[in-house]
Amino acid sequence: MNKKKLSIIIGIIIVLFLISSYLYSLKSLQTGERDFALPGEADVAAVHIVPPEGKKILLKKDKSGQWWVNDENHANERAVSDLIRTLRYFTVRQPVSITQQEQVNESLYKDGVMVNVLIDTYLFDFFDFFGLFKIQRVYNSFLVGENAKEIEGTYMRMVESENPYIVYRPGYEGGIADVFTPKQRIWLDPVVVDLEPGQIKKVKVIANENPGESFILKMREDFKFDFFDIDKYPLPGKIKVDTSRVIRLLSSFKELYYENLLTNDALSESEKFIFPDYAFRIVVYDWNNDQYSFNVYRRYRDAGLLEPGELSPLYDPDRFYLELEDGRRAVAKYYVFGRVLRPFSFFLKEH
Repeated sequence: MNKKKLSIIIGIIIVLFLISSYLYSLKSLQTGERDFALPGEADVAAVHIVPPEGKKILLKKDKSGQWWVNDENHANERAVSDLIRTLRYFTVRQPVSITQQEQVNESLYKDGVMVNVLIDTYLFDFFDFFGLFKIQRVYNSFLVGENAKEIEGTYMRMVESENPYIVYRPGYEGGIADVFTPKQRIWLDPVVVDLEPGQIKKVKVIANENPGESFILKMREDFKFDFFDIDKYPLPGKIKVDTSRVIRLLSSFKELYYENLLTNDALSESEKFIFPDYAFRIVVYDWNNDQYSFNVYRRYRDAGLLEPGELSPLYDPDRFYLELEDGRRAVAKYYVFGRVLRPFSFFLKEH
């Protein structure tokens, strides 16, 4: 056999090997219909949560390790972390009895949420010795149904199987159906502003209920600062400002988060309780000139109804409505945001 023929044969063998490796990489890595949990070494790259109706949720991790929701918004890291822990540790409690299988499968087919788990692997994996071309590959796909009523666990089955199981997470009380919720608001990052004091360049506070208390705070080097009125005019130099309170304000913009994002019925219901005008508008700029802004709306304590002749309606002392810069509305706590809802007089020295 001459060298040319040998080269052709070797080339064909290499091509066939690469093609077979590629086709193998397209297959799910799922090893059995009971093997729901991920192996400890698996690096989860993305999770697709697909309801039978409505918008699917795509959770995806970027190169820096940051998780995103549908490639648009930062993900709620706590919710994603809980999801990943569940994917690693959930296991079969028991098979669904033969008498219930038809009913459970029908429910899973009709109302089940499909979950696709993707991990980082290689397009060509040479027997786990080394790999070429890193890709995301489906590890397994399963359907999540409702929680079992009498046994702690949740009805689930692999997409390619017909045998449902009751699956649970050890140490986790109750079922795990909510861990795979397709509700987008659960997956969105609730943090509104998350800046260290040294990252803040300017803070603008509009106190709509008392305009005279509005102000602009501009930072300089070494935590030196200047106060301006809302029209950007410097405030008189004779005003004595408590520097420690300025530092307290700047420190309060770390991990400011809302409680619940309002959607659908809850958003419509909020119209009955919301004050017509905002109480505060906060705008924060960092040194990259990125802007973070939100409006604070009071909530009526009772159904938004005023007594005849009442001029100062009571508002909810614990929670308020937060309007984000993209127009979304959320419920937030004064306990969390009260530190930044400061009038200008708060910074003045008493003596």
